[in-house]
Amino acid sequence: MLYSIKRIASIVCATLAFLCSGSVSAFDDGCQDEKSTNPRYIRCLENKIAEQKRTTETYVNKISLNLEKKQTETGNVQLLRVFKRSEQEFDKYLEDSCRWRYLNLLPDTIAAAITYKRCELQLRQFHAETLKFK
Repeated sequence: MLYSIKRIASIVCATLAFLCSGSVSAFDDGCQDEKSTNPRYIRCLENKIAEQKRTTETYVNKISLNLEKKQTETGNVQLLRVFKRSEQEFDKYLEDSCRWRYLNLLPDTIAAAITYKRCELQLRQFHAETLKFK
């Protein structure tokens, strides 16, 4: 339990540090050319999120394979279990972190949807960067 609380706290601190390092509005989502119309902008963000999910999944699969191999070699069953749990916890964190931003902007559903997608994209990019780190 204590380990889980420390883990969540470290994820939150790392994410906050990342988000505070540059303002969220200054975040380059790669869809600047699509901002002229909301539907095109939202579609662009969705495409970027899908692309980022594929990239992240590649890193997760590679790490999982390496940890499975190490588990077989060493008998340490904690590595893979902790990694998979951290991935599940990240997904929960991402959803809740972006959801409160969405809810905060209601009833303006378009602004809320854009904010949610920008939040998701930024957190997924940060997550992919942390998965690259060794």
